[in-house]
Amino acid sequence: MRFLEMWNPLTFVGYDIASKEQVDQTLHELFSVKPHIAVIFSIAVAALSAVLGGSVETGLLALVIAGAGLLFRYFTEKHFKARKSEATRTQLIRLLVIASAFSIVAYAMSLSLLFYIGSPATQMLVMAVGCAIVQGAAGRAYMMPGTALFNIAIVIGMLSISAVAGGNYLVPVFGLIYFAFLSGFVIKMVENRERQLEAELKAELLFKEIVEKNELLRLANEALATKAHEDALTGLANRRKLDFALPRVFDAAKNEGYAVSMLIIDVDHFKNFNDTYGHQAGDECLQTLSKVIKQAVTVPDGLVARYGGEEFVVILPRTGKREARAIAELIRMRVSITNLDTLPNSPPPQTISVGLACTSDCAPDRDAMLQAADQALYDAKKLGRNRVCAHAKVTVERRSA
Repeated sequence: MRFLEMWNPLTFVGYDIASKEQVDQTLHELFSVKPHIAVIFSIAVAALSAVLGGSVETGLLALVIAGAGLLFRYFTEKHFKARKSEATRTQLIRLLVIASAFSIVAYAMSLSLLFYIGSPATQMLVMAVGCAIVQGAAGRAYMMPGTALFNIAIVIGMLSISAVAGGNYLVPVFGLIYFAFLSGFVIKMVENRERQLEAELKAELLFKEIVEKNELLRLANEALATKAHEDALTGLANRRKLDFALPRVFDAAKNEGYAVSMLIIDVDHFKNFNDTYGHQAGDECLQTLSKVIKQAVTVPDGLVARYGGEEFVVILPRTGKREARAIAELIRMRVSITNLDTLPNSPPPQTISVGLACTSDCAPDRDAMLQAADQALYDAKKLGRNRVCAHAKVTVERRSA
C-alpha cells in the first residue's frame, strides 16, 4: 500500500484481495459498540474524579458529551445490522468513517474539557484514558489505518490544545512523539496485514486448485474403473464386471431370501453371419442386439453383460422362473424383429437361443447357475434354436467349450 493512500480515512486494507467473509467479519468488528462501552466507563471514572474535585457541572457535561458519542455508535451499529445485506461495502465504509469521526470527537471533547478544569489527579486519569483510546485505535488500525490515525490525531490534538490553554506545553511535545511512534506502529501493522491476506489468498487458491485436481483425479479413476468393467464393443458390462457382481448378488439373495434368475443368450449361427456379411457387420450386429437386450431388461438392479463372443448373460435379482421366462421370451421376440438392413451388406434379422436358470432349481452360486443356464442353452440349440429353454434339475454337467 502506498504511504499517502494509508492516510485516507476510507482506505480498507485488503479490500481488493480479502474474501467477502473476511471483509464482512472486519466490518462487524469495527461497527461493534462494545469497545466504546469501555471508553465511556473510563471517561465516567475521570468525570467522577472531576465531580469529587468540585467541578460538578463540568464533569456531568463531559459525561453527557461522551454519552452522545456512545449513543451515536449504538444506533450506527443497529443501522449496520439492518442494512448490511442491502448496502454496498463502500456505503458501509463511509458510514463507519462518519460514525467513528463523530464518536471520537465527542470523546476527545469530553477528555479535553476534563483535562482543562481538572485537578492534577483528574488530568492524570484523563491522560491515561486518552492513551487507552489511542492504543485501542492503533491496535485496530490494520483494518482501516486512515480512520485509526485520524482518531489518534483528534484525541492527541484536542488534549494538546486543552493542555496549552492551561499553560502546559509538555503535553503537545509528548503528543507529537507519541503520534510519530504510533504512526510507525500502524505502518508495520498494515504491511503485516497485507502479507497475511496475500498468504491467505494464495493458500485459498492453492486449496481450490488441489480440490479441483482431486475431483479431476476422482473422475478419471471412476472413468478407468468404468472402462475396466465395460465391454469395449457393446458398452455392456464385461466378464470381469459379471464375475465381480455375481457373488454379491447371490449373497444378498441368500440373506434376504429372494430368487435370482440368470439368462445366457447366444446369437444363432453367428459364425456363418460373420463369414457371410463380414466382421464389421458382425460387430455392428452385436452392438444393435445388445441395445435390444438391455432395453428389455427393466428389473431393478438387473445386469446385462457380454460374456464373450456372441454370448450375453443377464442377471435378474428378485425374479422367479416364470417372470424370467417372460423376460427371455420378450428379448427373443424383439431380437427376431430387429431390422438389420442398415448394417453393411444389409443382413436379415437374426435369432437367439436362451438358456434360463433360477435359484429355485439350483444352488445360488456362480458356478452352479452358469452351469445350469449353459445346459439350458445347449438344450435350446439342440431343439432347433430361436427358443427359450429353462433348467429344471439341481445338478448338471457343463458342456465342454
